[in-house]
Amino acid sequence: MAQAMSAALFAPVYAGLPRPPDESTVERPRPERYTCDVVRDALPELEYQLEEAVVQGDVERVHEILARGADKDAPLDKDGRTALMIACAAGWMDLVKHLVEVEDVDIDGVVSRGGFRAIDYAGKEQHMFPNENDIVDYLKSKGSQFTWWGAAFAGDIRRLQVFIDHGQDVNEINPVMWNFSAVDCAIAGGCGKAAHFLVARGGLVSIRNCQVPLLDEQLASTGRNDAFMYKQWGLEKGEYFLY
Repeated sequence: MAQAMSAALFAPVYAGLPRPPDESTVERPRPERYTCDVVRDALPELEYQLEEAVVQGDVERVHEILARGADKDAPLDKDGRTALMIACAAGWMDLVKHLVEVEDVDIDGVVSRGGFRAIDYAGKEQHMFPNENDIVDYLKSKGSQFTWWGAAFAGDIRRLQVFIDHGQDVNEINPVMWNFSAVDCAIAGGCGKAAHFLVARGGLVSIRNCQVPLLDEQLASTGRNDAFMYKQWGLEKGEYFLY
């Protein structure tokens, strides 16, 4: 009886909540593709094949696709990563060398949506000395340098100091990279010394939800104020009331 009364009470409230848009009605340029990445799904055919080949680390196929006219510096996914960035993140050393030395891709000029260079993605995955896969060291030998975020993920304290000496805000937030600050990046990268270095220079440690994030997107959550239910209701922060 109590459950029936509760359902009768809240059913009108639930029925009145706004519904999310029906994604089935959204026109997709290539409906045969469904990779959960709207940018990748909409890529031209050659760039789509290029992204697949880079993910697989297939050097010969990458060379063949680029020879057919694919854009070697094109963003290939929703994060704006180029072929070189994807190869760096995946740890394909041979492919990285091929793209840099044979295909002559742009090493530093192209920046992803999160403000990352190719070397930053390699540093984020710790593809550097003393680990066996030293993509970072190779790219540095070609003149590449970390951005602020890449230096934090990789624990490059000297590079961090260069940014600080030139006025970098230690507590700057990266809204694309899960609202992380440099301290968060250093912690996520397992770079304890870099995290201590940043905290000693005024870096703040974010307090986030205690839930275990299952997806990268959940890392951006900082608490109840970004809950989906409140967004759907259209509620905004206001004055506090004591009931």
